[in-house]
Amino acid sequence: MSRRHDPTKARRHWVYTREQVCQSFDIGESTITSWIKRGLKPIDEKRPQLFAGYELRRFVTITRWPFGRSPENGRVFCSFCNKFVALVHGSINALPKGITCYEVTGNCSDCHNMLQASIQSSVLPEIYAASTNTPKDSSAVLYDGVPGSIGRSGSPVPPETNSFNLRWFYHYTVYLESHQNLDVRTVDEHLRSLARLSAFLNHKPFGKIAIDDCRKFKEELRGRRLLMGRGALSSSTVSHTLDRCRAFFDWLQRQPGVEIHPDLAGYFSLSRRERAVEASTVKGTSLTFDQALCIFTVMTSANPVELRNRAIVAMFIVTGIRIAALVTLLGKHVNIRTRWINQDPREVDTKLGKHIRTYCLDLGSGLLEALDAWADWRGSNGFDHDAPFFLPDRYIQPNALGFGYKGNQTEPAQCWRSEDSVQRIIKEAAQAAEVLSGNISSHDFRKILHPFLTKRGNMTIKDEVALQLNLGHTPQEIIRKHYSSMQDSEREEVLDDLCRRAMTNRSELDLYLAFERKEIAESDPDFRRAKEIYNRNAGTLVNADD
Repeated sequence: MSRRHDPTKARRHWVYTREQVCQSFDIGESTITSWIKRGLKPIDEKRPQLFAGYELRRFVTITRWPFGRSPENGRVFCSFCNKFVALVHGSINALPKGITCYEVTGNCSDCHNMLQASIQSSVLPEIYAASTNTPKDSSAVLYDGVPGSIGRSGSPVPPETNSFNLRWFYHYTVYLESHQNLDVRTVDEHLRSLARLSAFLNHKPFGKIAIDDCRKFKEELRGRRLLMGRGALSSSTVSHTLDRCRAFFDWLQRQPGVEIHPDLAGYFSLSRRERAVEASTVKGTSLTFDQALCIFTVMTSANPVELRNRAIVAMFIVTGIRIAALVTLLGKHVNIRTRWINQDPREVDTKLGKHIRTYCLDLGSGLLEALDAWADWRGSNGFDHDAPFFLPDRYIQPNALGFGYKGNQTEPAQCWRSEDSVQRIIKEAAQAAEVLSGNISSHDFRKILHPFLTKRGNMTIKDEVALQLNLGHTPQEIIRKHYSSMQDSEREEVLDDLCRRAMTNRSELDLYLAFERKEIAESDPDFRRAKEIYNRNAGTLVNADD
């Protein structure tokens, strides 16, 4: 068992049983008992014994770093906020500790808890510089920093709450995971929304919340939707927060011994007009196909890391694959020769566990060649079909002695642990190309294929269905009746033809006239399409003359 426990394994808004704590940190029951004696407090004296996630995370952080974590860029680590924060300028107190060290204390600029750190004397100016550069819209200005207020990140600071609420959190978590079968990330979003409600109401017991409380909370979210900068909430966040609160109180009023107003949950609903505006809002950036190609074009391939990064962007463009699936792809899932990707939900993290077969579109500009080059590199350096297709940096950087790469012979290669590295690759590439560098994400590439192919390729219903199946979508009932059983070979032919139509610079009139005047050769890629256009329109003209 490791003694260097990772505090991030405890989710801040969750409530854990003793067994769950043992599983998360790989410890025994005796260690839990020891932690309780050393200061880890259960939420109450009832059974089963429960521990608040934020208390568990704070205890593990203090246990692992008893003298505090070393500051970064003049910011001190706060175990309450679980991040490095600047200190409030007027609260900083630095006392000499030895010849070259200082013991610095001060209040966190977010949660206003007292923080302490031992630093070198050379770091002290950075502490003061960071405190003077703190944004003026901190929680001290907006909400007076009282317990239960909401910080700039939208989370409660400090996250103390009512023990009755924590026990409801636990039972609701069991309901969401076991009855609703929601994944961990979705459950976390539900609990985060409830934590925001609890913090706004100063952690009032859920069983005592009244209609006026619901209305005030909804108005608070509406007001924060209109703000700019820190503290603002998007329309999507407001809508989802209220929906999750409504779902919780629908569940709560069905619990024995709970007496709340039967219509309480309905007061978390937004008006029909607000929902219509939210549904019609275009989300994400307005990335176009040409901008995506620009990002890809400026990327270099001077070393294996750049070669992989270029292949990642190419994969997003030609498939529209989701980032969760991309980071879990193995070599055996990608067939470069046939251009098919088999997203097997048993090994690939697909949305809703769907089995998706994706065909790599031939959109020119060296996109498929970039995938070929990366596949050749990983194959020639000992990475087999069971290794991740897109390898993390630690496997493709030369070792310190320059003796090659860390292949599967050293240890089995593992996929990325999170999506952050890939998102950072995209943002850095967009910044280098000076294209929407601030807000671009992987999902924006997914939105470029349909508009581009619709405008340039004159998509038919059959083309539309093939593309939607390629993206992993389920076609509408009307068109699914005829095309949902489309074979892979047929989809391959349809998508290739659609891409050829989209990439050509000749209109249908140009192709019709070229075929009529016999100015297009059979070796021309557009010959078949020109012939179809001519035959279709020639028959129409004959019928019109009759």
